[in-house]
Amino acid sequence: MKALVLEGGLGTRLRPRFGDLPKALAPLAGRPFAERQIAWLVGAGIRDIVMCAGVGADQLRAVLGEGEGLGARIAWSIEREPLGTGGALALAASHVDGPVLVVNGDTLADCNPWAVEHARWERGAEGALALFEVDDAAGRGRVECDEEDRIVRFVEKDAKHSGAAWVSGGLYAFSPGLWSRLPSGSSSLERDILPAMAAEHRLVGLRLSGAFHDIGTPEEWERAQRELGA
Repeated sequence: MKALVLEGGLGTRLRPRFGDLPKALAPLAGRPFAERQIAWLVGAGIRDIVMCAGVGADQLRAVLGEGEGLGARIAWSIEREPLGTGGALALAASHVDGPVLVVNGDTLADCNPWAVEHARWERGAEGALALFEVDDAAGRGRVECDEEDRIVRFVEKDAKHSGAAWVSGGLYAFSPGLWSRLPSGSSSLERDILPAMAAEHRLVGLRLSGAFHDIGTPEEWERAQRELGA
């Protein structure tokens, strides 16, 4: 099984701390974040990894290479202009030859990634999404499931929301059928593709205990630094 890692984000929110360093290379407890992601995948036996990169791809490739020294076999799919998460996956279509994992470039889930693919396969779904419960979801988009764990709705960030909720851990499993849904050019997996899959009951959520680490903002990076640097 392959994993596609979405590293094409501009990382503008981290620039006050790291300047022009690609977000994937932001150091976390003394190690570039992308290396931590690769080590997590390799530790689960997933060695074929496609880096879907954009801005800063040359810097990222100079550090990661083709996976030598990391126990991985890394292929590269590089955007010449920003395509969004859906567009980045469409560009990487030639690397897809079966079910795949998709990992956001700024999150690291505290789970076995195979569990997400198992949930997808067991339910005969087109996609599955790792979900984690957070105590305060006011600053995050929420994911709502029915009693059979089918995802029924994605809710945008709502500052008025109070209390805990289930949120995306940035880890997905998809069948190859996803690629028939992806338009050419720029698109967003989160806004353009997943809601339609949920409406068709083709997407399931896997509620997981534990935590996930997010480095998308300076505040989240600081929290991950405390948790992983302990």
